[in-house]
Amino acid sequence: MNKKTVFLTGTSGFVGQQYISCIRNKYIIKAVSLRTSNLKNIAFDQVDSILHLAGKAHQMQKIEDQIYFDVNYELTKQFADEAKAAGVPHFVFVSTIKVFGEHQNAILNEDSSCEPLNDPYGESKLKAEQYLQSIEDENFKVAIVRPPLVYGPGVKGNLIRFLELGNKDWPLPFARINNRRTMVFIDNLIELINRIIETRASGVFLAGDREPISTTRLISEIRKGLGKKENLFVMPDLFKWLLGKLKPELTTRLYGSLEMDTSKTNENLNFLPPYSVEEGIKVMVDWYKQQIQK
Repeated sequence: MNKKTVFLTGTSGFVGQQYISCIRNKYIIKAVSLRTSNLKNIAFDQVDSILHLAGKAHQMQKIEDQIYFDVNYELTKQFADEAKAAGVPHFVFVSTIKVFGEHQNAILNEDSSCEPLNDPYGESKLKAEQYLQSIEDENFKVAIVRPPLVYGPGVKGNLIRFLELGNKDWPLPFARINNRRTMVFIDNLIELINRIIETRASGVFLAGDREPISTTRLISEIRKGLGKKENLFVMPDLFKWLLGKLKPELTTRLYGSLEMDTSKTNENLNFLPPYSVEEGIKVMVDWYKQQIQK
């Protein structure tokens, strides 16, 4: 059977690098940098699916709002127009859970309302989703994947800081936090994307591990993988209140719930994430141990 040809953007990113590493023998990959290429000169010959990973990721530090819209919306719009005109039959767009907005302590599904108010990252991704859906037809199928926090080897941002914290011998104030947050191990995300490509599926799909995880369980699994004692205590209410005032976004991530129900996605694709939360965290921790030993 002939291998599918997948046109891939965002190869320098966290997901893009791991994707190439995992599927180099599964598909014929045509990679392109949209930052350095003239869209009019891109050759889409014999492409079965486009996997569009390129974009401006959410930044903790403040950047101009327009940058998100220029990269996540305008560039996606132009790229999709060129791909459709060239006869590409399938476009897979990796979006984000941020399109839902702030739905704390709710269980989200594919039909949940999208209200990313005052969040240019979520707004720009949602605008791109809506445009792609508006140009979809029988000859140009569109799949939208909304992942939550992605973790695994090569992770950056808050999770790498969490790994560094877990590697300390200090007691940490993360005991008895009973929140529920959906995350996705990067290899589970890749397997979901592959399933979408193989079936040329269209629609909105939610990515997530088999079960949500609490902050307490996350740090416990990390410390177990690092060979550390759990060594957790309950943060006093006063300090938790102060943290909420000084670092509201961090407090929400540590104590709030953000759960997705992926059962409809998994049923429609006849898919089950192959790796458990424990397996995914172990792979990430093993990678981290290799980094600190170098």
